[in-house]
Amino acid sequence: MENGLLGFVMSGKYRVKTLEKLKENNFSTPTQISNHLEISLSQASRTLLQLQEKDLVECTTPDRKKGRIYRITDEGRSVIEELDGE
Repeated sequence: MENGLLGFVMSGKYRVKTLEKLKENNFSTPTQISNHLEISLSQASRTLLQLQEKDLVECTTPDRKKGRIYRITDEGRSVIEELDGE
């Protein structure tokens, strides 16, 4: 596991919680994440984009403008499991 990824995830206010939500549900939209974390839709979208840039999540519906669906990648699952001590 690359320590840089752990630090990246831990340094963001909502990154850990977003990965945990995706690990729990497998698939989520930005709206579902914003509702679950009680944050703005723009903050949820920004967090997903940051995680996507590091290949920790992926968008399964990239051609859609609204209601995009995201899932955690194997790398993202490894990061969150390491943070959870699994």
